Amino acid sequence: MKTRLFATVALSAVVTAGASFAQETEAESAARLQDALAGGSSYGEFLAGRIAMAHGDTQTASRYLYASLDGSAGLVMPRERAFSAAILAGDIHEAASVELATPESSPAIVEARRMAQIVDAMVENQPRPMHRAIQAQPIMPPHAWAGALVSRWLAADAGDWNAALVETAADAPALARVFGGYHRALLLERRRRNDDADAQYQILIHDGAAAPIVRLAYGEFLERRGRRDEAVALYDMGLAQGPNVVLAVARQRALNRGRPPAAASIDQGAALALGHAAAAAAAAEAHELVVAYLRMSLELEPDSAEAWLMLGEALEELGMPVAAREAWASAPANGPAYTEARISLAASLDEAGQGDEALRIAREAVQGEAGLAAAYALASLLVRQEQYEQALQVLDSPPLTSVEEWGLYFLRGAAQERLGRRDQAQAAFQQALVLSPDQAEVLNYLGYMWIDGGERVQDGLAMVERAVTADPQSGSYQDSLGWGRYRQGEYEEAVRLLELAVSLSPESAEINDHLGDAYWQVGRRREAEYQWRRALALDPDEDIRAGAEAKLAGWVPPGTGAATP
Repeated sequence: MKTRLFATVALSAVVTAGASFAQETEAESAARLQDALAGGSSYGEFLAGRIAMAHGDTQTASRYLYASLDGSAGLVMPRERAFSAAILAGDIHEAASVELATPESSPAIVEARRMAQIVDAMVENQPRPMHRAIQAQPIMPPHAWAGALVSRWLAADAGDWNAALVETAADAPALARVFGGYHRALLLERRRRNDDADAQYQILIHDGAAAPIVRLAYGEFLERRGRRDEAVALYDMGLAQGPNVVLAVARQRALNRGRPPAAASIDQGAALALGHAAAAAAAAEAHELVVAYLRMSLELEPDSAEAWLMLGEALEELGMPVAAREAWASAPANGPAYTEARISLAASLDEAGQGDEALRIAREAVQGEAGLAAAYALASLLVRQEQYEQALQVLDSPPLTSVEEWGLYFLRGAAQERLGRRDQAQAAFQQALVLSPDQAEVLNYLGYMWIDGGERVQDGLAMVERAVTADPQSGSYQDSLGWGRYRQGEYEEAVRLLELAVSLSPESAEINDHLGDAYWQVGRRREAEYQWRRALALDPDEDIRAGAEAKLAGWVPPGTGAATP
Protein backbone atom coordinates (compact mmCIF):
# COMPACT_ATOMS: atom_id res chain seq x y z
CA MET A 1 0.00 0.00 0.00
CA LYS A 2 1.28 3.46 -0.90
CA THR A 3 1.89 5.98 1.85
CA ARG A 4 -0.62 8.80 1.70
CA LEU A 5 0.57 12.38 1.47
CA PHE A 6 -2.39 13.70 3.42
CA ALA A 7 -4.35 12.68 6.49
CA THR A 8 -7.80 11.48 5.43
CA VAL A 9 -9.27 9.90 8.53
CA ALA A 10 -11.76 12.66 9.26
CA LEU A 11 -13.29 12.87 5.81
CA SER A 12 -13.31 9.10 5.34
CA ALA A 13 -15.38 8.79 8.51
CA VAL A 14 -18.39 10.32 6.85
CA VAL A 15 -17.99 8.13 3.78
CA THR A 16 -18.25 5.01 5.94
CA ALA A 17 -20.84 6.50 8.30
CA GLY A 18 -23.98 4.47 8.24
CA ALA A 19 -22.21 1.39 6.87
CA SER A 20 -24.61 -0.80 8.85
CA PHE A 21 -27.38 0.48 6.59
CA ALA A 22 -25.57 -0.13 3.30
CA GLN A 23 -27.00 -3.61 2.70
CA GLU A 24 -30.62 -2.62 3.29
CA THR A 25 -33.20 -2.86 0.55
CA GLU A 26 -34.76 0.36 -0.69
CA ALA A 27 -37.96 -0.43 1.20
CA GLU A 28 -36.08 -1.08 4.45
CA SER A 29 -34.07 2.10 3.97
CA ALA A 30 -37.22 4.14 3.36
CA ALA A 31 -38.81 2.71 6.51
CA ARG A 32 -35.74 3.50 8.59
CA LEU A 33 -35.64 7.01 7.16
CA GLN A 34 -39.28 7.55 8.08
CA ASP A 35 -38.62 6.33 11.62
CA ALA A 36 -35.55 8.55 11.90
CA LEU A 37 -37.50 11.63 10.93
CA ALA A 38 -40.42 10.92 13.23
CA GLY A 39 -40.99 13.99 15.35
CA GLY A 40 -38.49 16.06 13.36
CA SER A 41 -35.81 15.66 16.02
CA SER A 42 -32.26 16.82 15.50
CA TYR A 43 -31.03 13.27 16.07
CA GLY A 44 -33.55 11.99 13.54
CA GLU A 45 -32.23 14.37 10.94
CA PHE A 46 -28.67 13.32 11.77
CA LEU A 47 -29.58 9.63 11.40
CA ALA A 48 -31.41 10.34 8.14
CA GLY A 49 -28.31 12.06 6.84
CA ARG A 50 -26.16 9.06 7.72
CA ILE A 51 -28.57 6.73 5.91
CA ALA A 52 -28.55 8.93 2.83
CA MET A 53 -24.75 9.06 2.85
CA ALA A 54 -24.52 5.27 3.17
CA HIS A 55 -26.61 5.01 0.00
CA GLY A 56 -24.50 7.52 -1.90
CA ASP A 57 -27.08 10.33 -1.91
CA THR A 58 -24.74 13.15 -0.97
CA GLN A 59 -27.23 15.95 -1.64
CA THR A 60 -29.87 14.53 0.70
CA ALA A 61 -27.23 13.63 3.28
CA SER A 62 -25.89 17.18 3.31
CA ARG A 63 -29.37 18.65 3.69
CA TYR A 64 -30.32 16.48 6.67
CA LEU A 65 -26.94 16.64 8.40
CA TYR A 66 -26.82 20.41 8.10
CA ALA A 67 -30.39 20.68 9.42
CA SER A 68 -29.44 18.54 12.42
CA LEU A 69 -26.97 21.16 13.65
CA ASP A 70 -29.66 23.25 15.35
CA GLY A 71 -29.85 20.71 18.15
CA SER A 72 -26.20 19.69 18.32
CA ALA A 73 -24.53 22.67 19.97
CA GLY A 74 -21.17 21.61 21.40
CA LEU A 75 -21.31 18.14 19.83
CA VAL A 76 -18.27 17.47 17.64
CA MET A 77 -19.28 14.40 15.62
CA PRO A 78 -22.53 15.74 14.07
CA ARG A 79 -20.79 18.96 13.06
CA GLU A 80 -17.82 17.22 11.50
CA ARG A 81 -20.09 14.88 9.58
CA ALA A 82 -22.31 17.75 8.46
CA PHE A 83 -19.22 19.56 7.19
CA SER A 84 -17.89 16.50 5.39
CA ALA A 85 -21.26 15.70 3.82
CA ALA A 86 -21.58 19.28 2.60
CA ILE A 87 -18.13 19.07 1.01
CA LEU A 88 -18.87 15.71 -0.62
CA ALA A 89 -22.13 17.12 -2.02
CA GLY A 90 -20.49 20.32 -3.25
CA ASP A 91 -22.35 22.61 -0.82
CA ILE A 92 -19.31 24.79 -0.17
CA HIS A 93 -21.22 27.71 1.36
CA GLU A 94 -22.86 25.40 3.91
CA ALA A 95 -19.54 23.70 4.62
CA ALA A 96 -17.89 27.05 5.25
CA SER A 97 -20.61 28.06 7.69
CA VAL A 98 -20.46 24.94 9.91
CA GLU A 99 -19.05 25.95 13.31
CA LEU A 100 -16.16 23.65 14.26
CA ALA A 101 -14.06 25.74 16.68
CA THR A 102 -13.86 23.32 19.59
CA PRO A 103 -10.73 21.76 21.13
CA GLU A 104 -12.02 18.28 20.22
CA SER A 105 -12.43 19.01 16.49
CA SER A 106 -10.11 17.21 14.09
CA PRO A 107 -7.37 19.52 12.74
CA ALA A 108 -7.91 18.01 9.27
CA ILE A 109 -11.58 19.05 9.35
CA VAL A 110 -10.89 22.46 10.90
CA GLU A 111 -8.32 23.34 8.24
CA ALA A 112 -10.49 21.94 5.44
CA ARG A 113 -13.27 24.25 6.65
CA ARG A 114 -10.87 27.21 6.41
CA MET A 115 -10.10 26.12 2.84
CA ALA A 116 -13.84 26.12 2.13
CA GLN A 117 -14.06 29.60 3.67
CA ILE A 118 -11.38 30.85 1.25
CA VAL A 119 -13.40 29.57 -1.69
CA ASP A 120 -16.66 30.93 -0.30
CA ALA A 121 -15.08 34.37 0.28
CA MET A 122 -13.89 34.48 -3.33
CA VAL A 123 -17.26 33.37 -4.70
CA GLU A 124 -19.03 35.99 -2.56
CA ASN A 125 -16.54 38.69 -3.65
CA GLN A 126 -15.44 39.31 -0.07
CA PRO A 127 -11.80 38.20 -0.16
CA ARG A 128 -10.14 40.82 2.06
CA PRO A 129 -11.28 39.69 5.54
CA MET A 130 -10.38 36.08 4.70
CA HIS A 131 -7.02 37.15 3.28
CA ARG A 132 -6.21 38.99 6.53
CA ALA A 133 -7.15 35.87 8.48
CA ILE A 134 -4.89 33.68 6.34
CA GLN A 135 -2.04 36.16 6.62
CA ALA A 136 -2.39 36.02 10.40
CA GLN A 137 -2.59 32.21 10.43
CA PRO A 138 -1.82 30.26 7.23
CA ILE A 139 -3.59 27.00 6.45
CA MET A 140 -2.02 24.26 8.54
CA PRO A 141 -1.36 20.55 7.82
CA PRO A 142 -2.68 18.36 6.39
CA HIS A 143 -3.85 21.02 3.90
CA ALA A 144 -0.86 23.36 4.15
CA TRP A 145 0.44 22.82 0.62
CA ALA A 146 -2.98 23.17 -0.99
CA GLY A 147 -3.70 26.17 1.20
CA ALA A 148 -0.48 27.91 0.18
CA LEU A 149 -1.35 27.54 -3.52
CA VAL A 150 -4.92 28.82 -3.29
CA SER A 151 -3.90 31.58 -0.86
CA ARG A 152 -1.83 33.19 -3.64
CA TRP A 153 -5.01 33.70 -5.63
CA LEU A 154 -6.93 34.87 -2.56
CA ALA A 155 -4.22 37.50 -2.02
CA ALA A 156 -4.50 38.63 -5.64
CA ASP A 157 -8.28 38.81 -5.30
CA ALA A 158 -7.79 40.99 -2.22
CA GLY A 159 -5.35 43.24 -4.08
CA ASP A 160 -2.27 42.18 -2.12
CA TRP A 161 0.07 41.44 -5.02
CA ASN A 162 3.16 41.30 -2.81
CA ALA A 163 1.71 38.24 -1.05
CA ALA A 164 0.38 36.80 -4.30
CA LEU A 165 3.77 36.96 -6.03
CA VAL A 166 6.08 35.93 -3.20
CA GLU A 167 8.80 33.59 -4.41
CA THR A 168 8.85 30.02 -3.16
CA ALA A 169 11.88 29.24 -1.02
CA ALA A 170 14.66 27.51 -2.95
CA ASP A 171 14.88 24.77 -0.30
CA ALA A 172 11.14 24.06 -0.34
CA PRO A 173 9.99 20.50 -1.12
CA ALA A 174 9.88 19.74 -4.85
CA LEU A 175 6.08 19.74 -4.99
CA ALA A 176 5.80 23.18 -3.38
CA ARG A 177 8.67 24.57 -5.48
CA VAL A 178 7.28 23.40 -8.84
CA PHE A 179 3.65 24.33 -8.32
CA GLY A 180 4.49 27.49 -6.39
CA GLY A 181 6.56 28.63 -9.38
CA TYR A 182 3.84 27.58 -11.83
CA HIS A 183 1.16 29.64 -10.11
CA ARG A 184 3.52 32.55 -9.60
CA ALA A 185 4.09 32.61 -13.38
CA LEU A 186 0.33 32.64 -14.00
CA LEU A 187 -0.09 35.49 -11.55
CA LEU A 188 2.79 37.49 -13.02
CA GLU A 189 1.08 37.38 -16.39
CA ARG A 190 -2.17 38.37 -14.71
CA ARG A 191 -0.31 41.36 -13.27
CA ARG A 192 1.00 42.13 -16.81
CA ARG A 193 4.59 41.52 -15.75
CA ASN A 194 5.16 39.39 -18.85
CA ASP A 195 8.97 39.47 -18.82
CA ASP A 196 8.99 38.25 -15.22
CA ALA A 197 6.44 35.58 -16.07
CA ASP A 198 8.63 34.43 -18.98
CA ALA A 199 11.65 34.24 -16.68
CA GLN A 200 9.71 32.16 -14.16
CA TYR A 201 8.56 29.78 -16.90
CA GLN A 202 12.15 29.49 -18.15
CA ILE A 203 13.30 28.37 -14.70
CA LEU A 204 10.60 25.70 -14.62
CA ILE A 205 10.96 24.48 -18.20
CA HIS A 206 14.63 23.71 -17.58
CA ASP A 207 13.73 21.70 -14.48
CA GLY A 208 13.28 18.06 -15.51
CA ALA A 209 10.54 17.45 -12.93
CA ALA A 210 8.64 20.64 -13.74
CA ALA A 211 8.86 20.71 -17.55
CA PRO A 212 6.03 18.22 -18.30
CA ILE A 213 3.77 20.06 -15.83
CA VAL A 214 4.24 23.59 -17.17
CA ARG A 215 4.85 22.90 -20.89
CA LEU A 216 1.26 23.52 -22.00
CA ALA A 217 0.84 26.65 -19.84
CA TYR A 218 4.13 28.11 -21.09
CA GLY A 219 3.21 27.32 -24.69
CA GLU A 220 -0.11 29.09 -24.33
CA PHE A 221 1.69 32.06 -22.76
CA LEU A 222 4.04 32.20 -25.76
CA GLU A 223 1.09 32.04 -28.15
CA ARG A 224 -0.57 34.95 -26.37
CA ARG A 225 2.67 36.91 -26.80
CA GLY A 226 2.65 36.18 -30.55
CA ARG A 227 5.66 33.85 -30.28
CA ARG A 228 3.98 30.93 -32.05
CA ASP A 229 7.14 29.37 -33.48
CA GLU A 230 8.58 29.06 -29.98
CA ALA A 231 5.30 27.56 -28.76
CA VAL A 232 5.32 24.96 -31.56
CA ALA A 233 8.91 24.01 -30.72
CA LEU A 234 7.92 23.63 -27.07
CA TYR A 235 4.94 21.43 -27.97
CA ASP A 236 7.16 19.33 -30.26
CA MET A 237 9.53 18.66 -27.36
CA GLY A 238 6.63 17.27 -25.36
CA LEU A 239 5.23 15.21 -28.24
CA ALA A 240 8.65 13.69 -28.84
CA GLN A 241 8.31 12.03 -25.44
CA GLY A 242 5.06 10.28 -26.39
CA PRO A 243 1.50 10.81 -27.68
CA ASN A 244 -0.39 13.65 -26.03
CA VAL A 245 -3.76 14.71 -27.39
CA VAL A 246 -3.82 18.07 -25.60
CA LEU A 247 -0.34 19.06 -26.83
CA ALA A 248 -1.19 17.90 -30.35
CA VAL A 249 -4.28 20.10 -30.41
CA ALA A 250 -2.29 23.06 -29.06
CA ARG A 251 0.42 22.55 -31.66
CA GLN A 252 -2.08 22.50 -34.52
CA ARG A 253 -3.74 25.64 -33.19
CA ALA A 254 -0.42 27.45 -33.02
CA LEU A 255 0.47 26.37 -36.58
CA ASN A 256 -2.91 27.60 -37.81
CA ARG A 257 -2.42 30.89 -35.96
CA GLY A 258 -5.59 30.22 -34.00
CA ARG A 259 -6.62 32.07 -30.87
CA PRO A 260 -4.99 30.60 -27.74
CA PRO A 261 -6.87 30.30 -24.45
CA ALA A 262 -7.08 33.52 -22.46
CA ALA A 263 -4.91 33.99 -19.39
CA ALA A 264 -6.49 32.52 -16.27
CA SER A 265 -8.85 34.75 -14.31
CA ILE A 266 -8.38 34.89 -10.55
CA ASP A 267 -11.22 32.44 -9.93
CA GLN A 268 -9.91 30.12 -12.65
CA GLY A 269 -6.41 30.28 -11.18
CA ALA A 270 -7.68 29.39 -7.71
CA ALA A 271 -9.71 26.54 -9.19
CA LEU A 272 -6.59 25.30 -10.98
CA ALA A 273 -4.62 25.44 -7.72
CA LEU A 274 -7.23 23.24 -6.07
CA GLY A 275 -7.18 20.93 -9.09
CA HIS A 276 -3.42 20.57 -8.71
CA ALA A 277 -3.89 19.77 -5.02
CA ALA A 278 -6.48 17.15 -6.01
CA ALA A 279 -4.06 15.59 -8.49
CA ALA A 280 -1.39 15.28 -5.80
CA ALA A 281 -3.92 13.70 -3.44
CA ALA A 282 -5.00 11.28 -6.20
CA ALA A 283 -1.38 10.21 -6.71
CA ALA A 284 -1.32 9.39 -2.99
CA GLU A 285 -4.69 7.56 -3.30
CA ALA A 286 -6.21 10.01 -0.81
CA HIS A 287 -9.57 9.92 -2.58
CA GLU A 288 -11.48 11.76 0.16
CA LEU A 289 -9.22 14.78 -0.28
CA VAL A 290 -9.50 14.53 -4.06
CA VAL A 291 -13.26 14.95 -3.69
CA ALA A 292 -12.92 17.81 -1.21
CA TYR A 293 -10.48 19.81 -3.35
CA LEU A 294 -12.38 19.20 -6.58
CA ARG A 295 -15.70 20.23 -5.05
CA MET A 296 -14.06 23.49 -3.99
CA SER A 297 -12.46 23.88 -7.42
CA LEU A 298 -15.78 23.39 -9.20
CA GLU A 299 -17.39 26.01 -6.99
CA LEU A 300 -14.99 28.49 -8.58
CA GLU A 301 -14.89 27.04 -12.11
CA PRO A 302 -17.89 24.79 -12.82
CA ASP A 303 -17.15 24.46 -16.55
CA SER A 304 -14.06 22.25 -16.15
CA ALA A 305 -14.71 18.88 -17.79
CA GLU A 306 -11.38 17.64 -16.40
CA ALA A 307 -12.47 18.37 -12.83
CA TRP A 308 -15.83 16.62 -13.27
CA LEU A 309 -14.09 13.60 -14.81
CA MET A 310 -11.61 13.36 -11.95
CA LEU A 311 -14.33 13.92 -9.34
CA GLY A 312 -16.31 10.99 -10.70
CA GLU A 313 -13.25 8.77 -10.56
CA ALA A 314 -12.59 9.69 -6.92
CA LEU A 315 -16.21 9.14 -5.90
CA GLU A 316 -16.18 5.74 -7.57
CA GLU A 317 -13.02 4.86 -5.63
CA LEU A 318 -14.89 5.78 -2.45
CA GLY A 319 -17.66 3.31 -3.31
CA MET A 320 -20.21 5.99 -4.27
CA PRO A 321 -21.18 5.01 -7.85
CA VAL A 322 -24.40 7.04 -7.94
CA ALA A 323 -22.57 10.25 -7.02
CA ALA A 324 -19.80 9.32 -9.48
CA ARG A 325 -22.32 9.01 -12.30
CA GLU A 326 -23.82 12.37 -11.38
CA ALA A 327 -20.35 13.93 -11.63
CA TRP A 328 -19.59 12.38 -15.02
CA ALA A 329 -23.01 13.42 -16.32
CA SER A 330 -22.25 17.02 -15.23
CA ALA A 331 -19.12 17.36 -17.38
CA PRO A 332 -19.59 20.11 -20.00
CA ALA A 333 -19.12 19.19 -23.65
CA ASN A 334 -15.65 20.64 -24.18
CA GLY A 335 -12.49 18.74 -24.98
CA PRO A 336 -11.26 15.17 -24.57
CA ALA A 337 -12.21 15.03 -20.87
CA TYR A 338 -15.89 15.24 -21.81
CA THR A 339 -15.60 12.12 -23.96
CA GLU A 340 -13.73 10.33 -21.18
CA ALA A 341 -16.46 11.30 -18.71
CA ARG A 342 -19.17 9.91 -21.04
CA ILE A 343 -17.21 6.67 -21.44
CA SER A 344 -16.85 6.35 -17.66
CA LEU A 345 -20.56 7.06 -17.22
CA ALA A 346 -21.48 4.37 -19.74
CA ALA A 347 -19.21 1.79 -18.07
CA SER A 348 -20.68 2.56 -14.63
CA LEU A 349 -24.24 2.28 -15.90
CA ASP A 350 -23.41 -1.08 -17.46
CA GLU A 351 -21.99 -2.27 -14.12
CA ALA A 352 -25.24 -1.14 -12.47
CA GLY A 353 -27.32 -3.26 -14.86
CA GLN A 354 -28.48 -0.36 -17.03
CA GLY A 355 -27.05 -1.81 -20.22
CA ASP A 356 -29.36 -0.12 -22.70
CA GLU A 357 -28.65 3.34 -21.31
CA ALA A 358 -24.93 2.55 -21.22
CA LEU A 359 -24.96 1.64 -24.91
CA ARG A 360 -26.94 4.75 -25.80
CA ILE A 361 -24.37 7.00 -24.14
CA ALA A 362 -21.43 5.10 -25.65
CA ARG A 363 -22.93 5.38 -29.13
CA GLU A 364 -23.46 9.11 -28.62
CA ALA A 365 -19.81 9.44 -27.60
CA VAL A 366 -18.71 7.67 -30.79
CA GLN A 367 -20.92 9.92 -32.93
CA GLY A 368 -19.68 13.04 -31.17
CA GLU A 369 -16.00 12.19 -31.54
CA ALA A 370 -14.82 9.48 -33.92
CA GLY A 371 -11.87 8.70 -31.68
CA LEU A 372 -10.19 5.50 -30.61
CA ALA A 373 -11.22 5.70 -26.95
CA ALA A 374 -14.95 6.13 -27.62
CA ALA A 375 -15.09 3.41 -30.26
CA TYR A 376 -13.08 1.02 -28.09
CA ALA A 377 -15.41 1.66 -25.15
CA LEU A 378 -18.48 0.92 -27.29
CA ALA A 379 -16.97 -2.31 -28.60
CA SER A 380 -16.08 -3.37 -25.03
CA LEU A 381 -19.63 -2.77 -23.85
CA LEU A 382 -21.06 -4.75 -26.74
CA VAL A 383 -18.77 -7.70 -25.93
CA ARG A 384 -19.75 -7.53 -22.26
CA GLN A 385 -23.42 -7.53 -23.24
CA GLU A 386 -22.84 -10.54 -25.53
CA GLN A 387 -23.70 -8.58 -28.69
CA TYR A 388 -20.73 -10.06 -30.49
CA GLU A 389 -21.67 -9.42 -34.10
CA GLN A 390 -22.35 -5.74 -33.35
CA ALA A 391 -19.06 -5.54 -31.48
CA LEU A 392 -17.22 -6.89 -34.52
CA GLN A 393 -18.96 -4.32 -36.73
CA VAL A 394 -17.57 -1.55 -34.53
CA LEU A 395 -14.12 -3.15 -34.36
CA ASP A 396 -13.99 -3.54 -38.14
CA SER A 397 -14.97 0.06 -38.92
CA PRO A 398 -13.09 3.39 -38.75
CA PRO A 399 -11.31 4.60 -36.71
CA LEU A 400 -10.40 1.20 -35.25
CA THR A 401 -9.46 -0.56 -38.50
CA SER A 402 -6.42 1.68 -38.97
CA VAL A 403 -5.04 1.09 -35.45
CA GLU A 404 -2.62 -1.69 -34.48
CA GLU A 405 -3.43 -2.02 -30.78
CA TRP A 406 -3.35 -5.24 -28.77
CA GLY A 407 -6.60 -4.43 -26.96
CA LEU A 408 -8.54 -4.26 -30.22
CA TYR A 409 -7.29 -7.69 -31.29
CA PHE A 410 -8.14 -9.01 -27.85
CA LEU A 411 -11.74 -7.80 -28.18
CA ARG A 412 -11.95 -9.26 -31.68
CA GLY A 413 -10.68 -12.58 -30.36
CA ALA A 414 -13.14 -12.63 -27.47
CA ALA A 415 -16.08 -11.90 -29.81
CA GLN A 416 -14.99 -14.50 -32.36
CA GLU A 417 -14.45 -17.14 -29.68
CA ARG A 418 -17.92 -16.55 -28.26
CA LEU A 419 -19.36 -16.95 -31.75
CA GLY A 420 -17.62 -20.32 -32.06
CA ARG A 421 -15.06 -19.13 -34.61
CA ARG A 422 -12.03 -20.63 -32.90
CA ASP A 423 -9.57 -20.25 -35.75
CA GLN A 424 -10.33 -16.55 -36.17
CA ALA A 425 -10.25 -16.04 -32.39
CA GLN A 426 -6.89 -17.76 -32.10
CA ALA A 427 -5.45 -15.62 -34.92
CA ALA A 428 -6.68 -12.43 -33.22
CA PHE A 429 -5.24 -13.41 -29.83
CA GLN A 430 -1.90 -14.34 -31.36
CA GLN A 431 -1.72 -10.98 -33.16
CA ALA A 432 -2.46 -9.27 -29.83
CA LEU A 433 0.53 -11.12 -28.35
CA VAL A 434 2.72 -10.10 -31.28
CA LEU A 435 1.92 -6.47 -30.44
CA SER A 436 2.24 -6.93 -26.68
CA PRO A 437 3.75 -10.30 -25.70
CA ASP A 438 3.26 -10.01 -21.95
CA GLN A 439 -0.40 -9.05 -21.69
CA ALA A 440 -1.71 -11.32 -18.95
CA GLU A 441 -5.34 -10.99 -20.05
CA VAL A 442 -4.54 -12.28 -23.54
CA LEU A 443 -2.22 -15.02 -22.27
CA ASN A 444 -4.93 -16.27 -19.94
CA TYR A 445 -7.74 -16.16 -22.51
CA LEU A 446 -5.84 -17.98 -25.28
CA GLY A 447 -4.22 -20.38 -22.82
CA TYR A 448 -7.57 -21.30 -21.27
CA MET A 449 -9.12 -21.70 -24.74
CA TRP A 450 -6.47 -24.27 -25.62
CA ILE A 451 -6.74 -26.02 -22.25
CA ASP A 452 -10.54 -26.21 -22.20
CA GLY A 453 -10.69 -27.41 -25.79
CA GLY A 454 -8.23 -30.21 -25.03
CA GLU A 455 -5.83 -28.91 -27.66
CA ARG A 456 -2.27 -27.77 -27.00
CA VAL A 457 -2.88 -28.16 -23.26
CA GLN A 458 0.82 -27.93 -22.43
CA ASP A 459 1.21 -24.70 -24.47
CA GLY A 460 -1.93 -23.32 -22.87
CA LEU A 461 -0.58 -24.09 -19.40
CA ALA A 462 2.66 -22.29 -20.17
CA MET A 463 0.69 -19.18 -21.22
CA VAL A 464 -1.51 -19.31 -18.14
CA GLU A 465 1.50 -19.70 -15.85
CA ARG A 466 2.90 -16.45 -17.30
CA ALA A 467 -0.46 -14.73 -16.62
CA VAL A 468 -0.48 -16.00 -13.02
CA THR A 469 3.08 -14.79 -12.50
CA ALA A 470 2.01 -11.33 -13.71
CA ASP A 471 -1.09 -11.24 -11.48
CA PRO A 472 -1.22 -13.98 -8.82
CA GLN A 473 -4.27 -12.35 -7.18
CA SER A 474 -6.50 -12.95 -10.19
CA GLY A 475 -9.05 -15.65 -9.46
CA SER A 476 -9.64 -16.08 -13.18
CA TYR A 477 -5.97 -16.80 -13.88
CA GLN A 478 -5.66 -19.21 -10.96
CA ASP A 479 -8.77 -21.00 -12.24
CA SER A 480 -7.22 -21.42 -15.68
CA LEU A 481 -4.08 -22.89 -14.11
CA GLY A 482 -6.09 -25.22 -11.89
CA TRP A 483 -8.23 -26.34 -14.80
CA GLY A 484 -5.09 -27.05 -16.80
CA ARG A 485 -3.82 -29.30 -14.01
CA TYR A 486 -7.23 -30.98 -13.97
CA ARG A 487 -6.99 -31.63 -17.70
CA GLN A 488 -3.60 -33.29 -17.11
CA GLY A 489 -5.06 -35.54 -14.41
CA GLU A 490 -3.22 -33.78 -11.57
CA TYR A 491 -6.35 -33.62 -9.41
CA GLU A 492 -4.82 -32.93 -5.99
CA GLU A 493 -2.90 -29.96 -7.41
CA ALA A 494 -6.04 -28.89 -9.27
CA VAL A 495 -7.97 -28.83 -5.97
CA ARG A 496 -5.32 -26.66 -4.35
CA LEU A 497 -5.27 -24.15 -7.18
CA LEU A 498 -9.05 -24.06 -7.64
CA GLU A 499 -9.63 -23.54 -3.91
CA LEU A 500 -7.33 -20.52 -4.17
CA ALA A 501 -9.23 -19.34 -7.25
CA VAL A 502 -12.57 -19.57 -5.42
CA SER A 503 -11.16 -17.63 -2.47
CA LEU A 504 -10.09 -14.86 -4.88
CA SER A 505 -13.32 -14.86 -6.96
CA PRO A 506 -16.05 -16.46 -4.82
CA GLU A 507 -18.80 -15.00 -7.02
CA SER A 508 -17.74 -16.90 -10.17
CA ALA A 509 -20.10 -19.72 -11.11
CA GLU A 510 -17.55 -21.24 -13.49
CA ILE A 511 -14.75 -21.39 -10.91
CA ASN A 512 -17.04 -22.96 -8.29
CA ASP A 513 -18.17 -25.51 -10.87
CA HIS A 514 -14.55 -26.38 -11.71
CA LEU A 515 -13.74 -26.85 -8.03
CA GLY A 516 -16.69 -29.22 -7.72
CA ASP A 517 -15.31 -31.34 -10.56
CA ALA A 518 -11.87 -31.44 -8.92
CA TYR A 519 -13.36 -32.45 -5.55
CA TRP A 520 -15.23 -35.26 -7.28
CA GLN A 521 -12.07 -36.64 -8.82
CA VAL A 522 -10.34 -36.89 -5.43
CA GLY A 523 -13.35 -38.57 -3.80
CA ARG A 524 -14.73 -35.54 -1.90
CA ARG A 525 -18.29 -36.13 -3.08
CA ARG A 526 -20.26 -33.97 -0.63
CA GLU A 527 -17.98 -31.00 -1.20
CA ALA A 528 -18.31 -31.49 -4.95
CA GLU A 529 -22.10 -31.42 -4.74
CA TYR A 530 -21.93 -28.31 -2.56
CA GLN A 531 -19.78 -26.50 -5.14
CA TRP A 532 -22.12 -27.45 -8.01
CA ARG A 533 -25.11 -26.19 -6.05
CA ARG A 534 -23.22 -23.00 -5.28
CA ALA A 535 -22.47 -22.58 -8.97
CA LEU A 536 -26.19 -22.85 -9.72
CA ALA A 537 -26.91 -20.11 -7.15
CA LEU A 538 -24.48 -17.69 -8.84
CA ASP A 539 -26.48 -17.03 -12.02
CA PRO A 540 -24.39 -19.22 -14.35
CA ASP A 541 -24.65 -19.26 -18.14
CA GLU A 542 -26.67 -22.03 -19.75
CA ASP A 543 -23.75 -24.39 -20.35
CA ILE A 544 -22.58 -24.25 -16.72
CA ARG A 545 -26.16 -24.56 -15.45
CA ALA A 546 -26.87 -27.62 -17.59
CA GLY A 547 -23.60 -29.27 -16.60
CA ALA A 548 -24.05 -28.66 -12.87
CA GLU A 549 -27.62 -29.95 -12.92
CA ALA A 550 -26.53 -33.09 -14.81
CA LYS A 551 -23.72 -33.75 -12.32
CA LEU A 552 -26.08 -33.36 -9.38
CA ALA A 553 -28.43 -35.81 -11.10
CA GLY A 554 -25.70 -38.47 -11.25
CA TRP A 555 -23.59 -37.76 -14.33
CA VAL A 556 -19.91 -38.15 -13.55
CA PRO A 557 -17.58 -35.34 -14.73
CA PRO A 558 -15.03 -36.74 -17.19
CA GLY A 559 -11.51 -37.46 -16.02
CA THR A 560 -9.20 -40.32 -15.25
CA GLY A 561 -9.87 -41.92 -11.89
CA ALA A 562 -13.30 -40.34 -11.33
CA ALA A 563 -14.93 -41.15 -8.02
CA THR A 564 -17.89 -43.51 -8.10
CA PRO A 565 -21.21 -41.66 -7.57
